[in-house]
Amino acid sequence: MTARRPTPKKFDNSQYQEIIGNLSANMSELEFERQSEVVVYDILENYEEFDGVEKGPNFRGTPFDFFGFKNRAPYVIEYKGSLKSFNTPGETQKRRLQELLEQVSGLNVVLLQVKLVKGQYRILYNEEMEILFQGKRAPMEPIVDWVKSRMSKA
Repeated sequence: MTARRPTPKKFDNSQYQEIIGNLSANMSELEFERQSEVVVYDILENYEEFDGVEKGPNFRGTPFDFFGFKNRAPYVIEYKGSLKSFNTPGETQKRRLQELLEQVSGLNVVLLQVKLVKGQYRILYNEEMEILFQGKRAPMEPIVDWVKSRMSKA
């Protein structure tokens, strides 16, 4: 049986109105998430009862943003923040998260999706991530055909 997407939850975004007002849909994902990370700490610690939440390492290719514990279990936490929608990780990031989970026994994973303007978040734990991991991959055929058509013109 496939897990279902969890229902969105509310959080109090009133204290973050200045931050939200300074965010833009046109800014880089990295900058957007950096400026809104205080919201992540609030949700994880005060709404989802995580402890010891810290920013993840700054290594190239790190597939998660935060690390923390819930009920003494370790979690890597991927944050996808947006002004008005729930975003998901890309294919490469999902693959790297899966690889990390396979290589580190006892590690858990969370995807935290946040709609800042509405004060909503959705959090997917472990098995709920299967929706993303087993989702339909973008087809390669159109890309292959396009590249081949350009190559044939040379």
